[in-house]
Amino acid sequence: MAKLLRPDVNTKFHIDYDWWTDTGRDVRVVIWEHLCPECKAKHGTYADTADIDWVDSDTGEITVVDGLRYSLRECCSQRDDYITPSTTLSASIFRVLIANGNAPLSATEMHERIGKSDPRAVLRLLLGKQMRTHYGIKPILE
Repeated sequence: MAKLLRPDVNTKFHIDYDWWTDTGRDVRVVIWEHLCPECKAKHGTYADTADIDWVDSDTGEITVVDGLRYSLRECCSQRDDYITPSTTLSASIFRVLIANGNAPLSATEMHERIGKSDPRAVLRLLLGKQMRTHYGIKPILE
């Protein structure tokens, strides 16, 4: 019999880029919405941004990354106004995952980075329809 896994506050979540492709939607549109004004001005539109070579400072590994994701991670996420008390919890979760290079994070880890709500509230939101249908965020169930 197959074992059913129920996500908890320690279950890891990530942005499922395959979901974006499978649904015919462009994640870059949503990423564009979360850029700071300077990065929006630098890039023009979400469609005008090219891929760039990114060098991991820890390993020296070179990876081709989307220019918008790079800007959000390396510029916008460093600003004091990236996540504020008025930023919705759903937007904060998306921003944390993008800033983390989409490395999977648990509700507890997201709570620690966002600094508002509590891990159980973050988990409830992560399991809600909006996080799947607007942000493509899904649990990693093993």
